[in-house]
Amino acid sequence: MTSYWVAMNLLHASRDQPIMSNLPYRNLGALAFAAAMFVAALTTAAQAGGDCRMPIDPHLIIDQRLIESCTAIIENPAESAADRSTALRIRGSAQSWLGHLDAAIADFSANIAMNPMSAQAAFDRALAYFTKRDTDHALPDYDRAIALDPKFALAYFGRGGALEEKGDFARARADYDEAIRLKPDNSRFYGARGMLRKRRADYDGAIADLSSAIRIDPNDMLAHLFRGNTYKLQKDYDRALADYETALRLDPRESLAYAGRADVRNARADYDSAIADYTKALELTPDDAGILYNRAVAFTKKGDYERALTDQDAAVKLSPEDGTLRNLRAHLRFTAGHFADAATDFADVVDRSPEYIFGKLLRYLARARSGEPDTAELRRNAAGLDRSRWPWPIFAVYLGEMTREQMLDAVKTMNVENNFRDCAVAFYLGEYSLTHRHRDKALPFLKQAAEICSGDGEFERDAARGEVRRLQASK
Repeated sequence: MTSYWVAMNLLHASRDQPIMSNLPYRNLGALAFAAAMFVAALTTAAQAGGDCRMPIDPHLIIDQRLIESCTAIIENPAESAADRSTALRIRGSAQSWLGHLDAAIADFSANIAMNPMSAQAAFDRALAYFTKRDTDHALPDYDRAIALDPKFALAYFGRGGALEEKGDFARARADYDEAIRLKPDNSRFYGARGMLRKRRADYDGAIADLSSAIRIDPNDMLAHLFRGNTYKLQKDYDRALADYETALRLDPRESLAYAGRADVRNARADYDSAIADYTKALELTPDDAGILYNRAVAFTKKGDYERALTDQDAAVKLSPEDGTLRNLRAHLRFTAGHFADAATDFADVVDRSPEYIFGKLLRYLARARSGEPDTAELRRNAAGLDRSRWPWPIFAVYLGEMTREQMLDAVKTMNVENNFRDCAVAFYLGEYSLTHRHRDKALPFLKQAAEICSGDGEFERDAARGEVRRLQASK
């Protein structure tokens, strides 16, 4: 059982222990290292006496019995200082594994008091603080471990993870570099540096590091997963798919590999297969709002708006303060024809994101389509628009300040990407006709939008398709 696999089990709280369940995905390499160190402490620490020196195997359940065995040694004054120190370390590691991080920190602190010149003792407490996401306390302990042992490669690696968590990417990179220099045969070190480089959009560098990790350890599931994610960002879908397949072969319960493979299938318009993979991922991690959202996108692209809305509602419930999810749900509700609900969501969008100009128009449209047009509100929301720039002419039509012909002439001179300009003009003129109950005039515009919109106009394309479908069904 590799350390990365241990970390994934720890991170997926629904599978096993509740430890680390909310830690950020981006730092998983350093977290994998933390989990591995807890296991290493339990495995390698020498202690004469019962369960306090249990060997670790993939099937072992670490429980209160181990802690009680160590406690008996720690509290026995007849035991040697060395044995009590080792028992503290084992008990602290077990507490960390079980998620009892404050208790672990107390044990590691007691061990530091007994061994103030031990780099390992400082390192153990740093790990527990880092696992608790208390980087302000973890960093001084990592510093102390490195000062006591400047060749302590794992301490550089751990400190790199803590610095990355704080957003100090330059120093994190320097620590990962030093860890690799000291231990060039450690796959985890390359994996963590690769993930950092991915975060910094150095995709070629990330792939190089993750490939090094895989070369050292071909069974490193996380390295395959993250390399697949990086290939996906580069739209190298064949290589991404191969890495996801390998990750799933190494760990068939890895939800993020199913989700990554689903993303590739979604991008290739293989929506049924994408939905199947998203569904499998959600069986493993049902509370992942991001995967729910992505499955909603796949349902939307299939034209199954109601199932898409079910997923989007679930995603919003999981992350009710996430303005982005509410924004996306507003658009999906509009696309599905749930205009009153869309109007409610767009009110939130306008409040949260006043810079999103078309959100103001969509708020008006959603209200108008649900029978409650409010031109006065639209006028207030549009008051700050520059009348010499896009997209003012579209608003002007709705406000009665331009005819459609004047609007078409005005937008020709404005600096806007042509495809989106043509897309937006077609869609919003179609919606304008619908708000004035001119269904026959609306249909050609909406059909045009459904055909030409893409890229930044994906919402307009999907919404136009929904409108066309409803218009044709109502004839």
